[in-house]
Amino acid sequence: MGPALRRKAGLVLRRAAARLHDPHTDQLAELRAELERTREELRSEILRQGDRLLDRVVEFEIRSRRDIVYAGDQDAALESNVFARENLIGAKHFGSPKETLQYALSLAPTGGLALEFGVASGNTLRTITAARGATEVYGFDSFDGLPEAWLNGMPAGAFARDDLPDVPGAELVVGLFADSLPGFLEKHPGPVDFLHIDGDLYSSAKTVLDNVGPRLRVGSIVHFDEFFNFPGWKRHEYRAWTEHVEKTGVEFAYEAYTYNDNQVTVRITGGPGLME
Repeated sequence: MGPALRRKAGLVLRRAAARLHDPHTDQLAELRAELERTREELRSEILRQGDRLLDRVVEFEIRSRRDIVYAGDQDAALESNVFARENLIGAKHFGSPKETLQYALSLAPTGGLALEFGVASGNTLRTITAARGATEVYGFDSFDGLPEAWLNGMPAGAFARDDLPDVPGAELVVGLFADSLPGFLEKHPGPVDFLHIDGDLYSSAKTVLDNVGPRLRVGSIVHFDEFFNFPGWKRHEYRAWTEHVEKTGVEFAYEAYTYNDNQVTVRITGGPGLME
């Protein structure tokens, strides 16, 4: 093969090789460009997350020094911790209100009434009907909201509803507790096995305990939805219960509580004035 022919053959081979190599070169270039774009996006996201984290640190620092709502929550948690260490030794603790409620329901005797005071959306009443087999379950609520202010941001009228919740298996008793309870108890003379107090306020809890207390029996369960662990907790359901115990001499045992919320469950163990 002469020199000219060899040069021509070599040129043809190089062109053929270039054609074979070009697609790979293009793909590599695209990958490098995509990798660089991803790096830039990651750098930008890291900077954004860093700024957000710094904002959160500053926010927490300010809250820990100056936020009176946060300080109130902290004080309430510390007070409730003292109460738990002094009174709830041996009681089961749960991480969600529903778990505590379900356990409380598992302890209740059967054959009597199950009453909830403070129905709102009906979620807890549905849990009660599921556990009780939809037998003698009643939910009391005015559905006009709180009759008086409770906590910061919870004025009179909070939790009001325009419609009644649908709770299959439960009968709703509409009205203020003080108005609806006497007539209801006249028509339903049996014992109360399970009492769920979820009216939030001292006045509401006191009304319930004054009227329903004599219907409790040994083994009955009283489940409080806002017993402790919030600012002002000693002025509401807790106060109503302690006054009821002092007035009636009822004996009880703490059975359960929610360690990161407000619920406490008690079981009646004895005392004067109970139903047989």
